Amino acid sequence: MARSWHTRSLLYFLLPGTLSLAGNNLPARAQVAFANNPLDTLPVQERVTLRQGKPVVSGENGCYTARILIDATPSQTWSVLTDYSNYSRFMPNVTASSVLGSNNNQHLFEEVDRYHVAPLITINARTRLAITETPQKGFSFQMVAGKLEKLYGSWTLQPVPAYPYTSKTQVLLTQQIHAHPKSVTPKSLFYNIFRRHVEKTMQAIRTEVARRSS
Repeated sequence: MARSWHTRSLLYFLLPGTLSLAGNNLPARAQVAFANNPLDTLPVQERVTLRQGKPVVSGENGCYTARILIDATPSQTWSVLTDYSNYSRFMPNVTASSVLGSNNNQHLFEEVDRYHVAPLITINARTRLAITETPQKGFSFQMVAGKLEKLYGSWTLQPVPAYPYTSKTQVLLTQQIHAHPKSVTPKSLFYNIFRRHVEKTMQAIRTEVARRSS
């Protein structure tokens, strides 16, 4: 008996190489999309969490990889991710942001962050980043001025077919980031706060994309 549509969909969500399990009766264009699904390389539990709209953060000691699945097109996601001057409106902890200069796909960006590290204790940090964009696909960033010892990383957008037999598209948004404090800062405290910040940032971007796309 042929598998039901729901069974094929479940297998597609959870298993790599699902095309062969679901059957080869999909259009050729859809088969190519499914074969290149970036979710297939992730562990099953991560895929389940992402499909639930929740962020996944892995790594430790200031080196993190964060992912979230967004119900939008790459262009819609890119528009929010690169809205640097309005980060303070939707990014957690950002109180001000601006682009200080641009040269084609390169930008000098500055943001001011405020962190509440303990009752009655607040830290303000001004950071300047050099950004190099690959339009609609992602960008890399490197701190050129700020309070940290090191801060660098990248953002990547990968289109994902949302469901078999539909044209709906999602985006797997990935941030890889390395952040290390100067020696005077307690590292364990910094890494715990920063990991939570990374997770909140991923969720905030997903929420803002949904708001603008509705």
